[in-house]
Amino acid sequence: MNGSNHMDEFDAQPMHLCPVDLRKLHWSVGFDVRERYRRLLAFSTRAGFRDETDWLRARLQAIGSGL
Repeated sequence: MNGSNHMDEFDAQPMHLCPVDLRKLHWSVGFDVRERYRRLLAFSTRAGFRDETDWLRARLQAIGSGL
């Protein structure tokens, strides 16, 4: 959730949250992290975001979701 000073800087940021910000959001709103990652994976796959798709697959595998 870092700020950006211009569009190039914004575009260079990953779409996923860092673990600290993810935990803060989870604590305040409450949601299923695995389901969030599954939905983001589906979107990233459809949109052709290869780096994000790879990252999300790795995260889901690491937290033991079973794709």
